[in-house]
Amino acid sequence: MKFLFSDKLYSEGFSERKLKSVRSNILHGKIKAGIFLITLPLVDDGILEIYWYPELLQTAYKCIDQEVTVVGIAKSREDAFSLVERIVKDVGLNEGKLSLIDYFKS
Repeated sequence: MKFLFSDKLYSEGFSERKLKSVRSNILHGKIKAGIFLITLPLVDDGILEIYWYPELLQTAYKCIDQEVTVVGIAKSREDAFSLVERIVKDVGLNEGKLSLIDYFKS
């Protein structure tokens, strides 16, 4: 599984310096227990997904041969839900259409 970070990455609870360090650790597969990632869906159904980062390091996920686009990083599950709400408000409410994939991939 390869992680890609959106240029429009949302974060909650991190300084810029700490966020850079967390991103580097994720790219190198280092375990960081207190991290939640908000990603574009791994399958076609859904809008956004929230994962506890160590969950994605399990063998079942490592076997998935696809890129995972990370659009948000949070320190807790509650912060992750708040980020999802903020992302949907910022991006998806244009004329009642959710176009999150287009927004983050462009």
